[in-house]
Amino acid sequence: MTRSWGSAAVLIAGLALLGLAPGCSESDPASLADPGAPGGERPLRILSLTPNVTEILFAMGLGDQVVGRSTWCNEPPEARGLPVVGDTLHMNLNQVIALKPTLAFLITGREEVARGLEARGVRTVMLESDTLPEMFDSIRTIGRETGREDAARALVARIESDLAAVRRRVAGLARPRVLFAFPMTVGSARIMVAGRGTFVDALLEVAGAENAYPDRANWPTVSPQKVIAAAPDVILVHAVGDEGAPDRVEAIRRAWAEWTSIPAVAGGRVHILTEPYLTIPGPRVGLAAERLAETIHPELRERSP
Repeated sequence: MTRSWGSAAVLIAGLALLGLAPGCSESDPASLADPGAPGGERPLRILSLTPNVTEILFAMGLGDQVVGRSTWCNEPPEARGLPVVGDTLHMNLNQVIALKPTLAFLITGREEVARGLEARGVRTVMLESDTLPEMFDSIRTIGRETGREDAARALVARIESDLAAVRRRVAGLARPRVLFAFPMTVGSARIMVAGRGTFVDALLEVAGAENAYPDRANWPTVSPQKVIAAAPDVILVHAVGDEGAPDRVEAIRRAWAEWTSIPAVAGGRVHILTEPYLTIPGPRVGLAAERLAETIHPELRERSP
């Protein structure tokens, strides 16, 4: 399941951080050719239709090759000046043609979009990032498809280092049971939560917690009774976009406050988080894990990282 991702401040790795220096085997980004084109003759012009891919491309030093983005690709800030072609549900194909992309990245499950792009001569690569291993595989795939394999390896190594640093910070701490949820839809009592085996489930583990939702599922919608039965010690509600407005945050807080039989509510441990990057499987996952860890384990804020 793919959430509609919004904007937040970004941490971008520059070429130096990625270990790219003059004299290395990879080409100057400004002169890259599309390695998938016959003879590599066409210039590399990338269409990014997924927020995490846009962040990955810029973190790999490929920002100059990105010619278009989706409505939701708002990070890093440099990406905001790029032409918008809509999204994979409502795409402006005339705009796509005008941008003359040679390579497009999009998520799986949008095969009809891929076929439409391929029919217009755009080489299209489908990616999955619903889990941490899939995210790392996506980075490696982007590296292969763009001829930037060294940059991909460096980015993977940097992210793994970021996650390892968070694991070290929470080592030895108690591991509370945490429910990661999204705000309830108006008119519905059901709640969307992060199931076991998801990208967010992995981040909870890195952050020193156990997912309170017991079942292996992608993003199930569950009843209040299921949440009560899960008895989480901590509840993290991810409210982004309009849901993150102060009045909405207060309304969400009041709604959860009524469920006093839940340990997290009784203990005053319902936290509303508004940073969009928490559910974006890209270069900022280490930052996301750190944010979760410091919310779940507030004592970490008193320590030096």
